[in-house]
Amino acid sequence: MTGEHSRSDNNSDQLQESVEHAHVEVATEIRDKPIENFICRELPLAKLELFDIHIDPIAIHRRSEDIDKDANVDYLLATQLQGSVLINQGDSEFTQHPGDLAIMYAGQPYTIVHTQESRRLILHIPQDIYRERILAHLQDREFRSRLLPGGGLVSVLHSLLESLATEAENLSMKDQYTVAESLLELTAAVLRSEADQEYELQHARQSALFRRILEFMESNFTDCELTPEKVAAANGISVRYLHSLFNQAGITVSKWIWERRLKACREDLLDPNMSHMRVSQIAFQRGFNDPAHFSRAFKSRFDISPSKLRQVATEPQPEAG
Repeated sequence: MTGEHSRSDNNSDQLQESVEHAHVEVATEIRDKPIENFICRELPLAKLELFDIHIDPIAIHRRSEDIDKDANVDYLLATQLQGSVLINQGDSEFTQHPGDLAIMYAGQPYTIVHTQESRRLILHIPQDIYRERILAHLQDREFRSRLLPGGGLVSVLHSLLESLATEAENLSMKDQYTVAESLLELTAAVLRSEADQEYELQHARQSALFRRILEFMESNFTDCELTPEKVAAANGISVRYLHSLFNQAGITVSKWIWERRLKACREDLLDPNMSHMRVSQIAFQRGFNDPAHFSRAFKSRFDISPSKLRQVATEPQPEAG
C-alpha cells in the first residue's frame, strides 16, 4: 500500500470492506449499527509506515487466515488520540485510552474493539528493524503485546507521533529518515524503561513475599512437621516458586529451617534459665524428633556436641585476680 488511502462514504458495506483491507487484512464485526465514517491515511516516513485512522465503533479481528493472506509481520506501535479501544492479543488484554501507547505484532492474531468513535495512529515497524533496533537491546527478548500508559517517555513519543499526523507530508526524505531514527530510539527507550519498572515492581513484590514467608517460618520453625509444602500452602504459592525464591537468596528452604532450629538449640543450651532441661527436651522443643540425629547435626555445625556445650556453659568461671 502506497500513498494516501482515504475513504469516507455513506455506503456502510463499502466502508466495512475498506476497513478490512486498510493497513493490514482483518475481519470486521459491526457493533450497534453500521459504520458511517472511516478514514485511513498512510503517511510517508522513510523505512517506517504511519497510519492515521479515524473510525466509528466496530470490532476488528486479525485472524490466522488474514496473516496468511497478507504475510504482514510488522510490529505495530499505536497511540490513541480520541476514544478508547479494547485490545486482546495472546495472553494480553487491556484498554487503551488517549495518550496511551500499545505495542502489538501483526504476525499474531488479535482483536481490537472500538467501543466509541475513535482516532489512533499506528506506526508499522518492519520485523527485521524491530528485532535489530529494539528487541536486541531488551533483556527480555520474548515479545508480548502490552499497554504503555501515558506519562514520561510515553508522552514524549505520543506527542511526536501526534505531530507527525500533521507534518509528515511536509518532511523531506532526509528529514523522514531522521524522524524515523528518533522514533526507533524513543520506542526502544520506552520499552527499556517499562521493562525496568516491571523488574523493580516484581522485585519489590518478591521481596515483600519473601519477608512474609520468613516471618511465617520464624513463627513455625519449631513445628517438627514443617515442610516446604506446608510453607508454600500457608503463603498461597507453589512449592516450585517457593524454592525459586530461596534459590535467589542462595539457600534452600530445608537448610533455612534446619539452621534456624540448630541456632535456637544453641541459644537454649547457653541460657542458664534452661539448665534444668535435658538436651533431648530442648531438641524436641525446637522441632527435632531424633535426638541422635540432632546431636550429630549440632556437632557438625558448631564443632562441639550439645552436651559438651551445656557442660562448658554451666561450669563455674574462675574468679579474676
